[in-house]
Amino acid sequence: PVSGLRLLAGLTLMDTEVSGTSGGSNDGNRAIGVPTFQFNAGADWDVPGIAGAAINARMLRTGGQYVDAANTLSIPAWNRFDLGARYTFNVAQKDVTLRANVENLMNKDYWESAYGGYLTQGEPRTLKLSGTIDF
Repeated sequence: PVSGLRLLAGLTLMDTEVSGTSGGSNDGNRAIGVPTFQFNAGADWDVPGIAGAAINARMLRTGGQYVDAANTLSIPAWNRFDLGARYTFNVAQKDVTLRANVENLMNKDYWESAYGGYLTQGEPRTLKLSGTIDF
C-alpha cells in the first residue's frame, strides 16, 4: 500500500430491451440514450511534505448509445480524463478547502448522451475553481 493514496472504481453494465412498442416494430431493441456500460476510476493522493494538499485524477468511459428507437443511429463510446488538486487549511478554527479541477483534460470532442431526440455534446476542457468552509 502507498501512504495517502486512495483508489476508487465503479462499473455499471446495462442490457436494456424495449417491449410493447407500437406494432411491435421496435420490440427487442435497446432503449434510446442508455449506454451499454459506464466505467469510472479515480485516484486521490496526499502530497508528501505539504499538509492538507492532495492531487487527484479520474477517468470516465461510457459505452455507445442508440439515438433512435429503430437502433439505426448511434453515438460512439467515449473517454474523459480529469485532473485536480485541493488544499485544506484552518482559518479561525474552521477547515477551508480550495479546489481546482480540469475536466476533459485532453479537450476531446464527444457526444455525451442522446435522449428525447436531442444529443448532448460533452463540454470542452473546463477549469473549475471552488472553495468550501466547514462549520
